[in-house]
Amino acid sequence: MSQNIRQQWEIKAASEISAADFDQWQQLVDQHHAGNLMLGALFVSQLLSTFSTQHYLARCLVNSEVKVMLVVQKRRTGIWELAQLSQAQSALVVGAQNFQPDLATMTKALPGLVLRFDFFCLDPLDHQSLIGSLRSHSLVESMKNIRVNCQEIYSQYWQNRSKNLRKNINRYENRLVSEGKDTKFIFHTDKTAVYSAVDRYGMLESSGWKGKNGTSLHPCNKQGMFYQHYLSNLANINQAMVIEFYINEQLAASRLCCFTPEIFIILKTTYAEDLKAYAPGRLLLAEVIKHVFDNKISNVIDFYTNATEEQIDWATDVRLMYKGSFYRHPVIKLLDLLVYRLKRSLK
Repeated sequence: MSQNIRQQWEIKAASEISAADFDQWQQLVDQHHAGNLMLGALFVSQLLSTFSTQHYLARCLVNSEVKVMLVVQKRRTGIWELAQLSQAQSALVVGAQNFQPDLATMTKALPGLVLRFDFFCLDPLDHQSLIGSLRSHSLVESMKNIRVNCQEIYSQYWQNRSKNLRKNINRYENRLVSEGKDTKFIFHTDKTAVYSAVDRYGMLESSGWKGKNGTSLHPCNKQGMFYQHYLSNLANINQAMVIEFYINEQLAASRLCCFTPEIFIILKTTYAEDLKAYAPGRLLLAEVIKHVFDNKISNVIDFYTNATEEQIDWATDVRLMYKGSFYRHPVIKLLDLLVYRLKRSLK
């Protein structure tokens, strides 16, 4: 409890966040999150400069030492939440894993009245103490994330996959051969090549269902510009990779990835819908995994996705991600629950 008494919270609007703040953020990532690029300062600063309008940086200090930092936003009167940016698949919270932030003090520091604060995409690998803090308030499972441990031999990994998965991949490969299709995989890591490959990714994704509903990455929209700049900057330090799969010179599938020796992260994936009979997305995934194994690029591959049962077949590890809420008072939680039940009954 004495730890909580000494906690001091500072709040900065997005426009006030400085380079020094991002340097401090990266120090926490390096110290407590093994340099995870999904939480890295480059990723977060690029997100905020591209998409942010109403975000804030909250920083917790104990005896002048920064313990926790998080990006937050106001949803509506009385309700705040962690920043919800679709590109960020892990909660934008960094800090010491054994430190429990005093959420009551944080909500008092935020501008205006805060009755409830919502958390999303909490990862037990990076946010265990925060998950523990929310258990006495509100905490539920939100999705299953998957990993592939790449520290064994690839042949052993593949032999341990389900018989059905191995059979299906062989079937799609044999279909391409029997139909005389030329295939090639290209692994782009050079900055110029990565930039161009992100452009091609955007054009391919925009041609499919995501383009029709307006959620696709495109070279001319903010999402496209975000990934171009982010991955190009990472390519400068050999931490970006775009992998393309071609069938008869047509781009059939593409994946945007970033990596360190610790973790290889699949950021986005798309495929040509007119070639779905060949399952190009799956064939590309199989090749990416083999490439990471064979070239000893990273210890693990993390998908940061809400995995389907089909995707789980690829995994060596499955972990639950969580979402939860902090309530300023138990009565507010009770009222919230009553409103939720009323809405369900009316449906």
